[in-house]
Amino acid sequence: MGFALAFCVLHMPSSYAQELPPYEMLVVGDSHISGQGLKEPNKFYFIVKEWIQNDVFGTSRKLNLKVKAHAGSRINLHPDEVKAMKKTGDDMELPRYAEANVSFPSIRMQIAAARAEYPDPQKVDLIMLSGCITDVLVMDIVSPFYKMKKLRERIRKFCGGSMQELLGHITATFPNAKVVVVGYAPIASRQSDLDTTARYFFKIIRFPPKLQFLATNPVMRQFLKPFRNKFAERSDVWLAESNREIRAAITKINSHFPEPRVFYVETPIKPESSYGTPKPMVWEVGPNHEPNDETYAERKAGCAKVFTEMKYKYYGRLSTRMCELSSIAHPNVAGSRAFAESIKESLKKNVLLP
Repeated sequence: MGFALAFCVLHMPSSYAQELPPYEMLVVGDSHISGQGLKEPNKFYFIVKEWIQNDVFGTSRKLNLKVKAHAGSRINLHPDEVKAMKKTGDDMELPRYAEANVSFPSIRMQIAAARAEYPDPQKVDLIMLSGCITDVLVMDIVSPFYKMKKLRERIRKFCGGSMQELLGHITATFPNAKVVVVGYAPIASRQSDLDTTARYFFKIIRFPPKLQFLATNPVMRQFLKPFRNKFAERSDVWLAESNREIRAAITKINSHFPEPRVFYVETPIKPESSYGTPKPMVWEVGPNHEPNDETYAERKAGCAKVFTEMKYKYYGRLSTRMCELSSIAHPNVAGSRAFAESIKESLKKNVLLP
């Protein structure tokens, strides 16, 4: 039905087409939806936007895209960091370089900023978002030293409860918008190469690349395998439980409407295409010991500037380094295209287009 209606829009007389209001598309969330490490033409939200504009509407209707998403954004700022930033005097509402992984403006703040820029919030048609992994914290997801019970509790709290509150707020703020929530890619798998995995952690602590063989030689690899397998196990738990909690949050929100308004797109990336696998669909630390994404040079400069200006640093002395490496395990070009195709299928199936 969605494409039938779109076909009518495409082929209606030009006098009618000229009267159609612009199709308003909003993107909010964290580094996943903002396309960390990708140039804009390769970001999956942009690929979807181009598809709607060119293949669905053609010249019959204009699409306006507004992007508020940025790396590091949390659903809500956590009390401890609010207290710390108030103490340092950092402006929590000031947008920074988009690939710098800072938690503010939060997703709630992004929504407020977008609402202020729309003359009529009822005219927003489509919202795409991702959120909750920065609240759970990636380092806690993969760390074998962080208790699994606490990890599950955080996933339930943020991907369940906080996500439900966020979706309720979004659907109330933009009462006619359809919402697509995009799930996360797997972080690691048992197929992840030990050398590639080690390169990431060694890069964080500035371990000399020429000495990496001391930790990844045949003898040491036998000790590293259990850690790699533990990373993979925790990645599996994160993926399964975040998917479940987000879906449950969406179901609860949709129960308030005559017809569903919120839809979920799970990752098309399988564990066998995660970090360090033979055919990865995510960014990695390459053989040259640098992130192999498209924007590393730009991000390296941007991160240095942001964390020179900011007084509050979540990762302390490692903040700039973690920022530089923040593309790792995000969808690469192939992964982004796969996400775009999954989102397009959801839009077709769920009649998100007018």
